[in-house]
Amino acid sequence: MGLFGFGKKKKEEVKPVAAPVAEKTVAAPTPIVKEDGEKIVARIFCAAGASTSLWAQNVQKAMDAQGRNMEIRAFSISVIDEEAGAADIVLIGPQTRYVENDVKAKFPDKTVAVVPMQTFGLMNGDQGLKFIDTLIK
Repeated sequence: MGLFGFGKKKKEEVKPVAAPVAEKTVAAPTPIVKEDGEKIVARIFCAAGASTSLWAQNVQKAMDAQGRNMEIRAFSISVIDEEAGAADIVLIGPQTRYVENDVKAKFPDKTVAVVPMQTFGLMNGDQGLKFIDTLIK
C-alpha cells in the first residue's frame, strides 16, 4: 500500500434500485354539450387563487372579446365542494393537479380537467380559451 491510501481497493457502491412506479391513468374529460345561447360556466381551483385569478381574468377578457356566452372565475381548492356544483367545467390549476382524481370522483357529472402547465404559465387568455374549447362539444 502506498502513501495516502493509494493502491487501496475501492469499495463498490451499491445503489438501491427503486421499484417501478405505476403510472396513474386519468380518463380524458367528457366534453360538455350546451344548447345554442346557453351560458357555459367554468371554475378554476388552485391552492391559494392568486395566479389562478389572473389567469381567469385573462381568459374572461378573451371570452368577452369574442362575444362568447361564457364565464370563468377562480377559487381556492378549499371551497371546491361549495363552488364546483355551479360549474359546467371544473378546471384545476397545474399546481394542484394531485386532486384531479378526487374531484372527478366527487363530481362525476362535471367536465373536470387540469390546465396544462404551459397554457397556465403563459397567462395568455386566448390560449386558455382554446384549451377550454377542447372541453366543449
